[in-house]
Amino acid sequence: MNSRPTWWEELRVDIPFADQPAVYILTLAVLVFFARAFGDQKSNLPELNPKKAFEFTNRRRVSEFFPRSAALLAEGRSRFGNKLYKAYCDWGEVIVLSPQHIEELRSDARLSFLVPANDDTHGYIPGFDAFSLDDKLAKIVTKYLTKALTKLTAPISQEATFAMRAVLTDSPEWHVMSPKEDLVRVVSQMSTRIFMGEELCRNEKWTRASGDYTITAFKATDKVRAWPRLLRPIVHWAMPVCQDLRQQLVKANNALEPHIKKRNAIKAAALAKGQPSPFDDLVEWWETEYGPSNEHARHQLTLTVVAIHTTSDLLQQTMIDIAMNPEILAPLREEVITVLGSQGLKKTALYNLKLMDSVIKESQRMKPALLGLWSRQALADVELSDGFVIKKGQRVLGEGTHMWNSEYWKDADKFDGYRFLRLREAAEGERDEDSKTAHLVSTSSRHLGFGHGIHACPGRFFAANEIKIALCHILLKYDWKLPDGFQPKATTFGMSIIPDPATKFLIRRRKEELDLDSLEC
Repeated sequence: MNSRPTWWEELRVDIPFADQPAVYILTLAVLVFFARAFGDQKSNLPELNPKKAFEFTNRRRVSEFFPRSAALLAEGRSRFGNKLYKAYCDWGEVIVLSPQHIEELRSDARLSFLVPANDDTHGYIPGFDAFSLDDKLAKIVTKYLTKALTKLTAPISQEATFAMRAVLTDSPEWHVMSPKEDLVRVVSQMSTRIFMGEELCRNEKWTRASGDYTITAFKATDKVRAWPRLLRPIVHWAMPVCQDLRQQLVKANNALEPHIKKRNAIKAAALAKGQPSPFDDLVEWWETEYGPSNEHARHQLTLTVVAIHTTSDLLQQTMIDIAMNPEILAPLREEVITVLGSQGLKKTALYNLKLMDSVIKESQRMKPALLGLWSRQALADVELSDGFVIKKGQRVLGEGTHMWNSEYWKDADKFDGYRFLRLREAAEGERDEDSKTAHLVSTSSRHLGFGHGIHACPGRFFAANEIKIALCHILLKYDWKLPDGFQPKATTFGMSIIPDPATKFLIRRRKEELDLDSLEC
C-alpha cells in the first residue's frame, strides 16, 4: 500500500527546479539581488523602532510609541541627524524628514495632506463625519474668512465679553476654572459667532452638543488609532467611546436643524422681496460658493474639531506659560493698554501687539498641537535632491522635536517670551531667515506650529486674531495663577501633544484699565 506523501512532497511539485538544488539556490540568489538593487529604497533606510526577531505584527511598536512618542522621535533625530530614517508610529510606517527635506518639499503638489489626514482621523468610520475632510472648506476660509478679518474684530470681541462673563464669571474672589473645558466653551462661542451668527453661538444646546462631540471625537480618534488599520472599520462598533460619539453626532444634528430651517425661511423671505440675504457668515459663504447644502452640521463640527479645538489648545497653553512665567504678565498688560488705547481694537492694532505675538508663537514652539506637524502621502514618485525617491503611496513625516533642539533655537528647552520679538525687531544687518518668519502667522521648516508650504494652516490668520482678542480680554479683566506647587507638564499620546489635563487655574475678576467694549473696531 502506498504511503501518503509528506507536506514537502506535496508542495515541491509546485516549485520549479525542486529536484535541482543548485539551480534553485542560484535563482533565489539572483531574485534577492535584484530585489535589493531595484526594490523599494525605503527598506535601505535605518529604522528607529524595528521589529524584533520572530515578530509578525506591529502591535508592540505602536503600543510602545504611544506613551514615548516625543522621546523616541527626539532619539531618532539624535541618532540619524538630518538623514532620512523610518519609524513605525500610530500613523503606520513613515519616512521621517529633516527640516531641510521639509523646506525642499514644502510646495510639492505631489505630496497630499488630505489623504493621510482622512486616514489618521478615521473620516470613513460612522460617527467621525467631522473628520471627513476635503479642500472645499479650506477654500472658503482662504477666499472669504481671511479677507473678512477687518470687519470681524468687533463681533469676535463682543462675543468674548459675553462668553467670559458666563464662563469665567465676574466674581472678584479667587475660584477654580478648568481651562480644558472652559476655554473650549469661550473659543467655541467666539468662533461660532463668525461661523453661524449671533443666535446660534449663544444657543446652549448647540454649544454643549458641539463641545461634547469635539472632546469625545479626539478621545475616540486616539483610541481607534491604537488598533491595526485592517481592524479599525470593525472594532469601532464595539468601542464605547465610538458609540458615544455617534450618539453625540445625532444630538449635534438635532440641535442645529431648527436653526437651519429658521435661517432658510428668513433668507427665502428676503429673496422673495428682492432683498439680499441678511446673513454674512460661513454658511452664507458656503452657499454662495457651492450652492445649498444639507451638511451644515458636518461643516460646523469640522470647524469645531479642526479650528476651535486647536485654537483653544494654543490659548490654554499660552495662559499656562504666562502663569509659569509671571514676570511677563505686566509687560503684556502694558502693551495691550498702550496699543489698543491709542489705536483701538482694530486688525492693525492686533498686528502691533508684538510681545503678545511673540509669547503665543513661543508657546506654540514649546508645545505644538501635534508632533507630526508636516504629514504627507506621495501621490506619485518624488525624487529628492539627494537622489532618494519617495515612492507613490509612501508616507513622509516632518516631526517637530527639532523645535526643542538648541541646534535650531538658542536655549531651546527654555520658554522665552521675547524670543520672536527680538528676531522681529533685529536691525537690518542682523536679520536672518528666522527674523523673516518671526510673526505668529509666518511658517518655516524650523517652526512648524502652523505647518509649512502649500498646505500650511489656511485658518491661521483668523486663529491668531481670535487668540489675541481673547488674551486682551483675559489680561485686562482677570488675574489667574496655578495652584501652589503645581507644575503642569504637556502630555504626549502618539502624535498628539496636549496641555497637562490636570491643569486648573485659580482666577478672579479684576478692574480693567481699558474698557475694551468701548473701543473703536
